Amino acid sequence: FHVCCHSSDISPLAGTTKLLPYLLPGSDCDMVEIDDEMIRAGVRVSVGYVLAFMFAVVLQARTKFAVMAKCKKEGKRFVRWDPTDKDLVAADRALGNLVEWGPVFLVLFWCNILLGGKQMVVWAGYVWVAARFLYIVLVSFFDAIGTSGPRVTIALGTAPGYLALIYLFINALV
Repeated sequence: FHVCCHSSDISPLAGTTKLLPYLLPGSDCDMVEIDDEMIRAGVRVSVGYVLAFMFAVVLQARTKFAVMAKCKKEGKRFVRWDPTDKDLVAADRALGNLVEWGPVFLVLFWCNILLGGKQMVVWAGYVWVAARFLYIVLVSFFDAIGTSGPRVTIALGTAPGYLALIYLFINALV
């Protein structure tokens, strides 16, 4: 692999930024030009991910404190990792799923952006973030996951996100 990058290669040029030489055998410093708006759109999608993460953390904490208060009121011992408490299981899965798939999404998304992604990449990012929010809402408020596992309704929050990931994965390869 031949990598060529000079300080003059990384500079704003009329609304674009030259970044990332293609790492191809025999490459002669071919640079990818990224529209500044794509970078801004990527940042907006990434902020959406952070907001989904914060939303899930707040819901998990709210659930934990509600169950703690209920246990105290009933004179029961609070067990944080009680697999029979559907509310705690749901709150943990809402955040857990986001944390499990977040790094995969961010890597694929930013690889696509930095390799000269098109507007469809940004839309795939928005779809993934919206699907994560929907997943959190379905799990937290509509019992889409119980102690016996997921229900069919969870597909509303997972299928669009997984399709977006598949698109980003394939697009990164071509």
